[in-house]
Amino acid sequence: MRLLEIGANGCLTMVNHTGRHVPPYAILSHTWMGDENEVSHEDWVSGIPTRKTGYSKIRSCADQAMRDGLRYIWVDTCCIQKSSSAELSEAINSMYAWYQDAARCYAFLSDVPSKNVFASSLWFTRGWTLQELIAPATLVFFDETWTPLGSKIDLQRVVSECTGIPAGVLSGAKHFETFSIAQRMSWAAKRVTTRIEDMAYCMLGLFDINMPLIYGEGENAFMRLQEEILKISEDHSLFAWRSDDNRGGCLATSPAAFSGSNNVVHMNSSSAYSEPTMVSSSGIHLELPFIGTCRDRLGFAILNCAEKGKQTKLVAICVRDLTLTMNRFERVCTGDFELLDLRRFRSSQYPIRRICIQKGRLRRGSIAKPSPALLSIPFSDGRSISESLLEAAAKGRDDEAWFFLSKRETDVNAVDSQKVTALYHAAVKGNERILGMLLGRRDIELNPGDPLGLTPLFWAAKRGHAAIVKMLLDTGKLDVNSRGSNGWTPLSIAAKEGHEEVVKLLLLEAEKIELLLNTGKVNVDSKSKKMTWTPLIRAARYGHDKMVALLISDVGKAYVDLADDNGRTPFSWAMEHGHESVVRLLLATRFVNVNKEDKNGLTPLMWAAKNKHIEVMQLVLSTENVDRIPKSVYPS
Repeated sequence: MRLLEIGANGCLTMVNHTGRHVPPYAILSHTWMGDENEVSHEDWVSGIPTRKTGYSKIRSCADQAMRDGLRYIWVDTCCIQKSSSAELSEAINSMYAWYQDAARCYAFLSDVPSKNVFASSLWFTRGWTLQELIAPATLVFFDETWTPLGSKIDLQRVVSECTGIPAGVLSGAKHFETFSIAQRMSWAAKRVTTRIEDMAYCMLGLFDINMPLIYGEGENAFMRLQEEILKISEDHSLFAWRSDDNRGGCLATSPAAFSGSNNVVHMNSSSAYSEPTMVSSSGIHLELPFIGTCRDRLGFAILNCAEKGKQTKLVAICVRDLTLTMNRFERVCTGDFELLDLRRFRSSQYPIRRICIQKGRLRRGSIAKPSPALLSIPFSDGRSISESLLEAAAKGRDDEAWFFLSKRETDVNAVDSQKVTALYHAAVKGNERILGMLLGRRDIELNPGDPLGLTPLFWAAKRGHAAIVKMLLDTGKLDVNSRGSNGWTPLSIAAKEGHEEVVKLLLLEAEKIELLLNTGKVNVDSKSKKMTWTPLIRAARYGHDKMVALLISDVGKAYVDLADDNGRTPFSWAMEHGHESVVRLLLATRFVNVNKEDKNGLTPLMWAAKNKHIEVMQLVLSTENVDRIPKSVYPS
């Protein structure tokens, strides 16, 4: 720490003090006159400090210190080498402590000729002077002639009125840390700095934060400050701000957003949330009560803070679900927040949820503003919430389904008159949005069967809804070999219907081919109960050559010549129906017994002859070791 030492003759000499060996000193608080008029560190080293207009206040500060019995002073203009970014960063991060440790702080109001205009000084509007006002135990104001106006304790009422800082903080009766984050932010709401970033840096001491300085980052500096605060505080009042500058985030872009939050207090609720607030690249992760509204995926995140004197009404910010999973949100309607009395609602209407609200670095104007009419909170119309969810899922009403799923009382596994669940409806209809919402519920049952025992995965596979199949498989909790009463598996029905993408998904299962097959998650040779057909038999029977290629590849590894209960192989079925491309694929494996008879004594060649498929007959006859068939069997 550099100090100016006052010699016996009044001369000023710059000295360095490190560690704990810093002598008592006075510190100057003032408004700058512009760099060209202030005495810089370089000016002092060059020996020309007296040529600058700003030297006069340094001299007056030293004279006052001598009268107070002090031999050292600190002045920010010349005691910091601002050309060194490392030193500047260290100084700004230490600034609060330096003012706090000073024996005296002299607040020089260069624009105040008399006490009558004391409150109108620009000193009260500058960002840096906020912590300079709060930190020192002893602060004395001086007018433009260095005539004392009184201490901050003497003038606490006037200072409190023009700054919004409670008199108790100024007098030292109350520590500023007993006030909420929103209240402390509000003290800076009407202050300004020359550089945007300094609106964040000038508040570091008020939150006991140290962070790197990045000049050029603009308002992101203030967002970084808030992120740092979240690492050490669970005070939700940080989100209790109002601003029309809506970027979709829960972090304010400047202290000005807290201008109306000076009465927002933190609630030390006995129902403290178990999970701490966390900051990630995705946003701010919070555990709090959540109330969904009925339209446009809007809801209220209920904060653990309230306005002073209205503690029964908690602050609630309006958010919109971005992913329909009730996991990721953006803040909307940032111009105001609501005060909600939770006594108006059943506890099931505001379940505790772990949600992520994006921080808000989107470009200006990119967030749509919902109509205020959408913010009304609906009540039951007589039907149960679970019945309403089933109807919404069956009819594909996304917003309604989202609203009903936001309620804790909703039984997500309830069945309707058809004995099927909401998950069934979403899978059958291929509704990815509703399925995503349902999968977001921890209590969802993923393998519920319909009256035939067929699962949502089966129906998604049958309908060819590849995206739905992937979403279900990605949960890692499905029985992919489950069978209905007809014995069909999802893979067998997908192979039969020719849904190549679905078959790939079922074989790869989240694109982990070897892991899936080595663990036996999908049984490619499974047989249905009634027809005992494997997926390969179904694909061969219906001529799905791409499916056959996949099943017999190194990926599928299906047993090429496995027969059904009638002794018929995939090759036999392909020959009967004349599927030339399938026949070629199976022959190329060299694992096909072209002469294998079924239980009726018929070979594949006989089946082809019976149905007059000459092309596949010629193809087989051109191979080696083929048993000839009687000419009577050949087609005429």
